[in-house]
Amino acid sequence: MKKLSIAFALLFTFYSCVDLEEAVLDEVQVADIEALLENPDPAFLDNLVAAIYAELIPNFTERNYFNLQESTTDIAITPVRFRQDGVTSDWFDGGRYVRLHTHTWDPSDVSVNDVWGYLQGGIAAALEVLTAFNTPTAKANELITPKRAEAQGLLAMYMSFIFDLYAQVPYIDINTNENKVLSGDAAITEMVRLLEEAIPNLGDKVSSASGAKFSKAAAQIVLARLHLNKAVYNDRYAGSFNFDADDMKKVVDYCTDIIDNGGYALANEYFSMFDGNSDMNNGTDELIFVVNCIAGQNGCNRAFTAMVMSQGQFAADAGSYRGWNGFATTPEFVDSWDTEDPRYHKANYPNEPGLIDPDDYQLNRGIQLGVQHGPVPVDVDGNPTEGGTFKRNDDGMLIIEVLKNFLRDNLPIDYTKDIGKLNESNQFAGARVFKYEYDTPGPGRWDTDINPVLMRLAEAYLMRAEAKLRMGDAAGALQDVNAVRTARGAVELSSIDEAGLLDELGFEFYWESHRRTDMIRFGQFNKAWTEKPETQPFVRVFPIPTNALAASSKLVQNMGY
Repeated sequence: MKKLSIAFALLFTFYSCVDLEEAVLDEVQVADIEALLENPDPAFLDNLVAAIYAELIPNFTERNYFNLQESTTDIAITPVRFRQDGVTSDWFDGGRYVRLHTHTWDPSDVSVNDVWGYLQGGIAAALEVLTAFNTPTAKANELITPKRAEAQGLLAMYMSFIFDLYAQVPYIDINTNENKVLSGDAAITEMVRLLEEAIPNLGDKVSSASGAKFSKAAAQIVLARLHLNKAVYNDRYAGSFNFDADDMKKVVDYCTDIIDNGGYALANEYFSMFDGNSDMNNGTDELIFVVNCIAGQNGCNRAFTAMVMSQGQFAADAGSYRGWNGFATTPEFVDSWDTEDPRYHKANYPNEPGLIDPDDYQLNRGIQLGVQHGPVPVDVDGNPTEGGTFKRNDDGMLIIEVLKNFLRDNLPIDYTKDIGKLNESNQFAGARVFKYEYDTPGPGRWDTDINPVLMRLAEAYLMRAEAKLRMGDAAGALQDVNAVRTARGAVELSSIDEAGLLDELGFEFYWESHRRTDMIRFGQFNKAWTEKPETQPFVRVFPIPTNALAASSKLVQNMGY
């Protein structure tokens, strides 16, 4: 099913205080690689670059980048979930989710440290490969040219993520071997240079393996993001942002080229882009760049899909294919929706008592509220049990009934919109978000074929819409917004303003790790919402981890920490 198999050509050892001056490859390995690059086998080049792709997995298939981008916003909330005894609880996790939601993190925070380390891993991997490709022999080899472009594009992408979050980019100039920290205009200029140099040698949609390979369109998405957010990056703590017309024109140009010439198409079935077979279904043509997950082969796991479901909800029987009952969304986000919008909810089976064919059973998708119904796994005596077989009638049909969380207090699973107290909530507080399919390909409990989406065509349409709106072209912005809404089956809007566009970004990209960046750009990140007070502008940038500061004299702690 998968078109690109990620192999580990190199092993990268790094910590949250990565020192990029320390070579990732030892001298013997470097010499071996230089010899192999004199007359390289294409498969060897693929495996070499695969080491950079491998760093996507810890960043984007677990809760790491997601935590900083979504759990700090109005789209995701993880309350401490007390059981009936009022003493035992789930999801305190040392207070990490409370700190994320209330914007009270500090330089020692585990989430802040983890993401810093993982993103640095991607930068280090790309720099090592580019160093290997930087010899005179390698520069002259036409087989290496597109792989160099791929590595360069991936480097700029990792840099853009760490720059957006932390405002500083640890970096090495591979020509001078100078170790530096880029910030401000210098960081943006270098990322733009890397991407623009790479674009002529990057592949198109056809060669991107359903979005698994970094392509020309992926580079253009990163460039458009940089220019769209440049006003924020130029003055992170401003009361308002001055969006330069030249930057907005560049956003329009990059996005228009993708839309008109990239060969991509908006998906008519929204949730298909988040299925386990998204590389070969009717959502494939929208995908520009994804994390390529292959069950049982490259270390991906489905934790980010399972966190939302109650422990009493199962995606399949004969295994521990259940939820962890953690993440939810806020009442504000739920209330912002037109519930007839097909992106809000997709019913794969009626949420009511009844019977369904086992082959037709899939969890419902989108926003989930109220009492939940589904099949119950039972043992040979008919008692609910994890690892049991779904209860069936005499004709082999699955029995759909009210679900109870038998692994906790055995209460009916009834998701409420209200959260209650962040530090003292209950097992069912908060609407749940089932955006990605909970696939069960095996062989392990957490193995998955789901490809987390990093870039897709709708982003080009909505970035172009925003750039047009900021240049005074509300009619042009509305046309782009409605192009996306029409593809999804949603009712067209009659007008669009900034507040409406931010809402639309939420409807389209919820649970895809866009929200923090969007809320900052629209001036909403520091405002109050459920269980979160107004916060100070300095939290728009995360602190540099304490151990990273100790490891490098070139890093400077960000304001407010």
